Amino acid sequence: MLLPNKKNNDKEEKIEERYILSIDGGGMRGIIPAVVISKLAQELKDLNEDKPFYSFFDLIAGTSTGGLIALGLTTSPLISNLKKEEGEDHLITYETKPLTFFERLRGKKEPEAKQPKLITKGSDCSTLLDFYKNDGKSIFHSESRFLGQLLKDKYDPKYIEGFLNRTFKNAKITQCLVPTMVVSYDASEGIPFNFKSWDDNEFTVSQAARATSAAPTYFPPAIVYDKKEEKRRYLIDGGIIANNPVLMAYSEARKLYPNCKKFHILALSTASNDYAMEDVDISGGLMGWIDPSKGAPIQKISSTSQMQLASFVANNISDVEYTRVHYNLKGDSFKLDDTSSYAVNTLIDSGEQLFREEEEKLVSFLKKMIKREDFSHVLDINNLEIEEKIKTEASQIKPLEIESKLEEIPVIEENEKLEKLPSTNKRKYFFSKKNNGKPPLNIKNGTLSSILDEDKVEKTPQNEKYQEVLDKYGFNEEDLK
Repeated sequence: MLLPNKKNNDKEEKIEERYILSIDGGGMRGIIPAVVISKLAQELKDLNEDKPFYSFFDLIAGTSTGGLIALGLTTSPLISNLKKEEGEDHLITYETKPLTFFERLRGKKEPEAKQPKLITKGSDCSTLLDFYKNDGKSIFHSESRFLGQLLKDKYDPKYIEGFLNRTFKNAKITQCLVPTMVVSYDASEGIPFNFKSWDDNEFTVSQAARATSAAPTYFPPAIVYDKKEEKRRYLIDGGIIANNPVLMAYSEARKLYPNCKKFHILALSTASNDYAMEDVDISGGLMGWIDPSKGAPIQKISSTSQMQLASFVANNISDVEYTRVHYNLKGDSFKLDDTSSYAVNTLIDSGEQLFREEEEKLVSFLKKMIKREDFSHVLDINNLEIEEKIKTEASQIKPLEIESKLEEIPVIEENEKLEKLPSTNKRKYFFSKKNNGKPPLNIKNGTLSSILDEDKVEKTPQNEKYQEVLDKYGFNEEDLK
């Protein structure tokens, strides 16, 4: 992620106001901010604004499900499976005002002409809801009973990891279209760990999304290797430290834009109710505070107070204009893994109701934001050295040729996996890190044809088994050639 040149900020920085989007965590309740964002994007079009929604924000930050939405907004559809917003990319040209006769007489230098900037369309904001409507049940796929959950996490991470890999493919967080940050917590170090698109690390978008969503007791920690620090990190849900990431977002924005005079922050909640205990429950000993049947009261109180404090502080920072959009579910308190039709439909209705109630405030924020003229914070894919990689990564990566026999394959490193394909002899295949996590290869000759031949699958697009193999392992028609 490229950023404005800080060395010339004092001379070139004309913008004194910056805009930040902050999105809370909350599992399936992420439906609510997803609905609000979709409505805001449509409102932009109604205001005859053709630049994409993401491009107006100097920083987009999120925790847990909010981090997933943030990454969904800022990962380019060119290098992912996200649906691209309709319309043409927006080309910004800058006019250079010529010097007057007296300015030349005083020896003033001609201003440097700014190069045109292409702002590419991002993902279709209306499809963010699909994360929850179409994939919620597969992400929260439970195979264990209650007693089993006492000894291990509730959900097998392979389902959420499969969803993330299908959605974001091999996109790196440094390729986010605007500065993006997702919050996580390093359990092994006892410190916050934030994925930031302007860091020179090589984390993928999928790794960042997996880490910020690793809610304790629901998913095991995400284990990633930090090349910058040369260490393994055991990362869990960022909601542990900042379910409302507004203060972390502000802190990072101050570093990114040191000359900014006013930060306009739009903070979207996931409608989590403030938790209050009944009188009869307040003095309940150890079990009263951690009773899982009551949702672990001490944990709920901690989360509620942490979010209240974040909003209180943000509201009292002199250079911050804080716009908090929150909805009270009025009795309904959905768990973060509630994928029932009732929960999904209620949350969609709540998001629409929230937008109606806060429409005046939200539209006012938009109208102020679209007056901006500088978009130097937006990634210009036409000026990147990795332009060819971005254009070809999704479709032209060649399969890795494997010369060693199956028994000669060395020990698999972290992030590399052994998998089995459905075949008559249950032959093993593996994913290679060097192959950017591309499809498993047939050890015999490395072709998709051999896989289909072994399973006696007819190679026609109409064949359901054929499509199932292609979809499951990420192959496409080109792999058959």
